[in-house]
Amino acid sequence: MSIESIESISLSPETFQLYVSFIRDLTGISIGGNRINMVQGRFRKRIQELGYKNFESYLNFAKENATEKTIFIDLITTNETQFFRTPRIWAYLSETFLPHWYSENRKKVFMAWSAAASSGEEAHSLGIICQQFKELNPDFTYQIVGTDISSEMIHLCQAGKYGDKSVNTFKTLKPESFVKFMRKIADDKYQIIPEIKSKIRFQQHNLFKPFIAKESFDLILLRNVLIYFNPTDQEKVLGLVENNLSEKGLLVIGESESLTHIKTAFQYIEPLVYKRVVQEQAA
Repeated sequence: MSIESIESISLSPETFQLYVSFIRDLTGISIGGNRINMVQGRFRKRIQELGYKNFESYLNFAKENATEKTIFIDLITTNETQFFRTPRIWAYLSETFLPHWYSENRKKVFMAWSAAASSGEEAHSLGIICQQFKELNPDFTYQIVGTDISSEMIHLCQAGKYGDKSVNTFKTLKPESFVKFMRKIADDKYQIIPEIKSKIRFQQHNLFKPFIAKESFDLILLRNVLIYFNPTDQEKVLGLVENNLSEKGLLVIGESESLTHIKTAFQYIEPLVYKRVVQEQAA
């Protein structure tokens, strides 16, 4: 099928609703009724590659094929992040939260979860501030887990090779840290130093499902992902995340998000930063 012919096929409102339903079942993401053009654009090229004649035929194939479901998820999810996004969050973590945590937990390993890691810049940013803190406090130890629903993003995270916009943003925000913690591996690619990379692992995970971890996390970054869920689903995701947060752990959300309009077990500390509300057990 030619490019011209596939672009002449429109996604009918009825078939669009089938996509919306399947996307929600598969990822938990809620697609608004005004996003039909976005959905068309995300899948047209794939439909052309496979030789299907319309959007409905491709959807039926995706529903029945496990491999295609993975590709479907990669196509519909939005993955945009950068190093040290929202600088004041990173200042709060490095200047306030980590020193306070360390003063009360000197013999513990600091555990953190980047729960919507995208291409990995956030998890690596956290690794950098942890390594900086370790240089000041040699017995401080840390482990970071990064997860994302997209298998393609997990491969990018694991490679940890960055260039172009990611590198330029990092250089601008923290030039000294960039020089110290990033190594040039090609003409236009950089990678975080091994000392930090060895402390971070990545794996695929759907936030609509429980995350099985051996230990609770002292910090969970759940940034710029709640906006893709409706309020009911936001509560579900936050309820699952709560199960992985330590008693005195922190949850950090994205700059376009708020928890004030939904029921959660989290209490506001400062913009974007929440703590877990631990219920007192009856005697």
